[in-house]
Amino acid sequence: MLLRLSPSAARKFVFAVASFFLIAGSVGTLEFWLYQDDLLMAVVPSSLSIAAVIVALGFIALLSQKILLSRLFGVALIGVMATVVWFVVVAETTRLVALPLPIVVPLITSTALLFILPPTQPAARGLWLLVILVDLTVFALLQASFSGLISLEQFNLTQANFPALSLVSILLLVGSVALLLVYSLHGDKLRTSRRAVVNIFVIAAIGFGVWYSLSLNDLKRTSDDARLKIQMIGQMIDTTLSDQRALATRIQQRLDQITQADDFTSVLSNDLQSYLRDLPILRGALIYNEQLVLEQKFGAADDLVSSGLLQQQSVDAWLASATSEPVIVISSSSLLTATPTYLMAIPIRTPTQQLQRVVLLFDVKQVVNASFLQQFQQVLTYLELREDLLLPIASDMTEVISREQLQMRYPHFLSEQANISGTTNVVFHSALNDYSELKTNAQLNQLLLWLTFAFLLIYIMAEDNAQQLSKKQNQLKFLADHDEITGLLRRDAFNARIQQRRAKRQTRWQMLWFINLDGFKPINDSFGHKFGDEVLAETAARLRTVAPEHAILAHFSADEFVIFWQDTESQSCDVHAQQLLRVIRKPFNIDGISVHLTASIGCVQTQNSQLNIADLLQQGEIAMSEAKHLGGNLARNFAPHMAVDYQQQVQLRNALQIALEQQLLEVYYQPIYDTRQSTIVGIESLVRWQHNGQFVSPAEFIPIAERTGQIIPLGEQVLERVLQDIHDHLPLQQLQVAVNISPQQLQRYDFASYLEARLAHHQVQAHNLTLELTEEVFAGESQTSVNALQSLRNMGCSVALDDFGTGFSSLSYLNRLPADVIKIDRAFTAGIVDDPELQAVVRGIVELCVYLKKKVVVEGVEDASQVDIFSQIGVERLQGFYFARPMPLAELLKLLE
Repeated sequence: MLLRLSPSAARKFVFAVASFFLIAGSVGTLEFWLYQDDLLMAVVPSSLSIAAVIVALGFIALLSQKILLSRLFGVALIGVMATVVWFVVVAETTRLVALPLPIVVPLITSTALLFILPPTQPAARGLWLLVILVDLTVFALLQASFSGLISLEQFNLTQANFPALSLVSILLLVGSVALLLVYSLHGDKLRTSRRAVVNIFVIAAIGFGVWYSLSLNDLKRTSDDARLKIQMIGQMIDTTLSDQRALATRIQQRLDQITQADDFTSVLSNDLQSYLRDLPILRGALIYNEQLVLEQKFGAADDLVSSGLLQQQSVDAWLASATSEPVIVISSSSLLTATPTYLMAIPIRTPTQQLQRVVLLFDVKQVVNASFLQQFQQVLTYLELREDLLLPIASDMTEVISREQLQMRYPHFLSEQANISGTTNVVFHSALNDYSELKTNAQLNQLLLWLTFAFLLIYIMAEDNAQQLSKKQNQLKFLADHDEITGLLRRDAFNARIQQRRAKRQTRWQMLWFINLDGFKPINDSFGHKFGDEVLAETAARLRTVAPEHAILAHFSADEFVIFWQDTESQSCDVHAQQLLRVIRKPFNIDGISVHLTASIGCVQTQNSQLNIADLLQQGEIAMSEAKHLGGNLARNFAPHMAVDYQQQVQLRNALQIALEQQLLEVYYQPIYDTRQSTIVGIESLVRWQHNGQFVSPAEFIPIAERTGQIIPLGEQVLERVLQDIHDHLPLQQLQVAVNISPQQLQRYDFASYLEARLAHHQVQAHNLTLELTEEVFAGESQTSVNALQSLRNMGCSVALDDFGTGFSSLSYLNRLPADVIKIDRAFTAGIVDDPELQAVVRGIVELCVYLKKKVVVEGVEDASQVDIFSQIGVERLQGFYFARPMPLAELLKLLE
């Protein structure tokens, strides 16, 4: 599951491990200063503390990809290992480590090597996996041994520091997992939020703090028991010795009152036998004369005398020192026997004033009442008589050992002095002998560490899921606010951003550039939408490079961009507009194709902060339309008169919509004459519109209809009226009736199928109909338009190319277009009488059309001289005011009659 974490969650988990190591090391260092001599063992040994801090810093260096720091910490870790080896091997101090040295050295060394050789180096990646595998294996064996599942001599867990061992086991596991995650994250540079860092650190600190508190409490309780046992033993010894001194004083006082020698001997003998009978601690008694010669023996004194333990010069010197006050000594020789004994010499005077010594033999084992120390069975206590003579107290053990042996047998002990009889400080050593309770508590406390990392993992996954969800929400919000092609703001988000900017910054000047790409649609149609999208994306990137700092950019529609900027000082809109024009004019090289674009830009600059965004955008669009009307590749500043013209167009558009809905448009017809036969051979239908009692020029409302899409219902209404007129009037069925068709009708739906249905509805033959289209529909030779025109011809309709010579005209593709009729624009008619060169051009066009078997119609003929010239050139069909103006259907019918 850990390996399935997202990179950000994996990074957080590694930081959690580093935090735990750092906390453990820091607490261990603090423990060293506070409890160095107070505990039987350290909860966190000092070597583990230092190593944990260095490992934590190494993890952080690896996460931050600070290779030099990582290597530095690796070297420091090797230094720690060398120090530990010296202390254990040379100084013979084992309390610094929680595991045997043969296990500690490889673990620390291998981890140090990983810090020195980070996974970014290909050669080190195999080493990383090997070390991680070894660490996990050691963890599994150690945890199994710690839990009692298996028993391995290599770990020597009979006298282990179980609290530290439980921590080391956890650190091994999570450290190995962290190394594995670092291995998988190499090369990734991710940031972790400050909030997540703080929360992870706090959770780790709380979890470790609770575990440490419980473990410390267990150790302090055990250590306090060891000290309490020493204190109780000291008090028992002190009490026993006080009782024995009091006994000695009573003996002295009683014998001092006897004046007869016989009575003295009898009383002393009776008293000693009585004491032997009543005092279990008293094993025997000896009486020495003034010359230190043994005169009498009582109780077990024979055993001691016969063993020769009293035949030492030191004993004689000790007896000689007892002249007035009782003196006590332990027989070191007896300590090596099953009945260790200490002696009290009591000086007494006989009635004849001879100095005798009564030596009482006490059983050392009886000095302390072991029944009162049953609760301290896990601790062994030794009384230090000499450095090489440590006597077990209140224990079944009788072996006397040295301090060196104590250190070798019991790795966890403490030493403390106890005052005996108010004058003598005696050293006691309490060593931990039974680890079962400590081990059980350590196993229970370890669950807290498991729960801590389980909670950390849950928090990290929850926080990462929340972060991922927030990221997705931000992405969705970004997608909602930004155009997916250009990455710029959408219209609604653009308006909201301007509102926010205005609320935050009170500036004097506001500037807006409304940008429309010239000729983008043909490029989009010719090369495909994917190519067009890349052009838009590149355009947005270019606009960003030259847009003023802190400007707000937006992509409104397929070929429209807007830039808004605020400043405290007036800036030149034209300067920035020219920069925008220059970057857009640069060639677009995409997929090996180079295309050129220009732009029309509307500029608005105002100090009116109350001007709403919609008005500001409208002014920019009006100025842009003015620039486009003037030919494009131009920037125009908004002027009030533009708004007036624009409002008129809006009003005209609204009125046109009403006319369409109420079918107020009229159809006029203009005849087309055959000059050879002097007859009408065709008519062209022309739309007319009366608004407020006056005719509106088609040159005004047709472009508006083209821009707004109203041209489609307009064209359909005209077509419907023409077909109805043809059906109703027989003379029209004898002529070619031309109907103007918008390119949008061919591009937006299946016009051929629509026309076929309307012809059938009105019972009109397709060959009666000629469909006129301007050269715009042939721009770029769009295959869609060509296919649509071919479908119309296949139905039987004729296709006429209107206004030839004024737009995208090219003689090179005239033969490839599915057009039956070429209508030469009136621009060639006006000056043809006095311009021989123009006559030559027209003659060439006509001859080519004749060769291509295409009929030619000349528009705009207004006088007889023009008729003569076109007749000489070879044009047979003419149309213009010279013959007839456009007229209503009724007048046309009269003309035809």
